[in-house]
Amino acid sequence: MAGPVVVPVLPTYLDPERVTHCAIPYGRAIAQRLGSELVLLSVVEITESLRSYLEAEGEQVERLIRRWLEQRREAIDRLAAVVDGVRTRVEVVLGEPAQEIVAFANQHQAAVIVMSSHGRLGVARLLVGSVTFSVMQRAQQPALVVRARVPVPAPNAPVSFSPVLVPLDGSSLAEEAIDTALAVLGQGHEPLELHLFHVLTNDEEPVRWEDYLQSIAQRLQDRGYSATWSLGHGPVAETIAQEAVERRAGLIAMGTHGLSGVRRVLLGSTAEHVLHATTVPLLLHRPRAVRRALEEQHAAAGPLRARDIMTPNPITVGADATLEQVAKLMLDHQIGAVPVVDSEGRLLGLIREEDFLARERPIPFSAFRAPQLFGRWVTPERLEEIYAEARSLQAGEVAHPPEVTVTEETPLSELAEHMVAANVRHVPVLRDGKLVGIVTRHDVLKAVAHGSTPRGGAGAPSDQHLPATD
Repeated sequence: MAGPVVVPVLPTYLDPERVTHCAIPYGRAIAQRLGSELVLLSVVEITESLRSYLEAEGEQVERLIRRWLEQRREAIDRLAAVVDGVRTRVEVVLGEPAQEIVAFANQHQAAVIVMSSHGRLGVARLLVGSVTFSVMQRAQQPALVVRARVPVPAPNAPVSFSPVLVPLDGSSLAEEAIDTALAVLGQGHEPLELHLFHVLTNDEEPVRWEDYLQSIAQRLQDRGYSATWSLGHGPVAETIAQEAVERRAGLIAMGTHGLSGVRRVLLGSTAEHVLHATTVPLLLHRPRAVRRALEEQHAAAGPLRARDIMTPNPITVGADATLEQVAKLMLDHQIGAVPVVDSEGRLLGLIREEDFLARERPIPFSAFRAPQLFGRWVTPERLEEIYAEARSLQAGEVAHPPEVTVTEETPLSELAEHMVAANVRHVPVLRDGKLVGIVTRHDVLKAVAHGSTPRGGAGAPSDQHLPATD
């Protein structure tokens, strides 16, 4: 029997638009087709700020967390009680949501993870969107992403997956999406139809692609499946999304190049663009061939390391540089983060471009969030005043300790895993506590696309440090 179908959900008091609930009927339908168990998984998140608050409370923490877990289970049990036609189990765990979802799926050998994408449905996007994206990057299992909609479908609403639209580019990686879709959806009572699709570029010969798609369709027909095919013209992601609408597809199945190690830093660009362009559920799979190719590459040339792709001697500022100076530095040099160092070059923290935008943070003991800017709770009405005051704030007051640091010898695959796990774009490279370089996701992308050469040659940034102000 296939593994469980895992659907991560939040209770209504944390997800008032019920964004996560949109995935339930799809998870239920797949569990029915596979004869599998449906698991409604809910993660009680303990953020760093909340953890610090709780640690100060001492012995009351364990009792408080136990109460939270019981409250969450009661809420999800009520949600599961209305699901019929399939064995349903509730699991409630404590931790970082994306990490716990992936760990649960791995431990129980899940057949698929089914999650909702927020679209633009109000406050729930703050709670749901980043988790879904992070799970897609990390998960080894196929992931079905369902676009949230209003009204929210009932848990037992009927779902049709046919026809399954499979975009193909002639590679074995893309073709693996076919087998993934067949394995995830199983036989069920509804015959599964597949429609193969290729978007032509300007210099491609249609005849060649007609022959290719016809041959794939014939192989599927020989296996007893209904398979059709067509060609399209235009921007790839948008054309795929339009074809899905015109074919009334129940699902789009495609591969990503975000598998493991280095490749998992970025979701495959076409899949990511399709996800944003379509309202049709998107089934993403992890091609086995890419993993094998990476293993062969590492065996032949040895793993790349942080020193091979880092920007050495990055631009830095002192602790008493003003935020106005930091902002100007970022704009002048088109960089997304500036390390803050002491007089000996030891890293104190990072200031990122996103730190200049108000972000909503969880309030302890509350389901609500409130804006925070430069580490201060603010009302939306006071944002303009806060920005004016912040120009004179010193970098040392607002710099955040980096979530991840590495050494020059850290393998690139390990570095990339850290980037994904912590969901960061900038990783400082340290030697005995002193900053010697910085790695960005763009650096990793270039290493994947073009190979890597050391960055310390001609044209590399010099040691630029903004001295402390007088």
